[in-house]
Amino acid sequence: MFSSFISLLFAPPQWKAEKFLELQKDEFYLLNLQVNEAQKTLYFRWTLLKNNGLVMHLNYDYFPHQFILYQDYKRNCYTLPLLKAEQKYYAPEPFFMLCFKDYHRGQKIATLKYYIYEGGRDFNIIDERIVPNGGFGAN
Repeated sequence: MFSSFISLLFAPPQWKAEKFLELQKDEFYLLNLQVNEAQKTLYFRWTLLKNNGLVMHLNYDYFPHQFILYQDYKRNCYTLPLLKAEQKYYAPEPFFMLCFKDYHRGQKIATLKYYIYEGGRDFNIIDERIVPNGGFGAN
C-alpha cells in the first residue's frame, strides 16, 4: 500500500491540456478559460531572441508578465498559477506552464509547448487560437 502511495506522489502530472505551437514574432496565442461563472483570458507572444533567450510577454487575467525562456533544462519553462489556492486541496493547484522548445532562424518562428494542470479543480478551455499581430488589448 505504501509503495502505491509513493508512486502516486511522484507520478507525472495528468495534464488537462498540452499543445505544441509555432509562433512568429509578435504573434499572439490566446486562451480563454471558463472557471465557474467567470471567464479568464491568457495570451502570450514573443518579441525578441537575444543571446539564445526568447523574450516573452504574457497576460493573464489582466496582469502582465515578462520573462525570458532559454532552451537549457533549468530555464526553458515558465509556470503561472491559474486559480487562487484553496486550503481544502492537498494537491498542487491549477497552473499553466509554457516551455521553449526550438527556434527556426530561417523562418524566425519559435516552437513552444504549453501545459495546463487542472489540480482537482473544475474549469474548461472555451477558446484557443493564434491572433494576428496587434496590441496587448487585442482579443
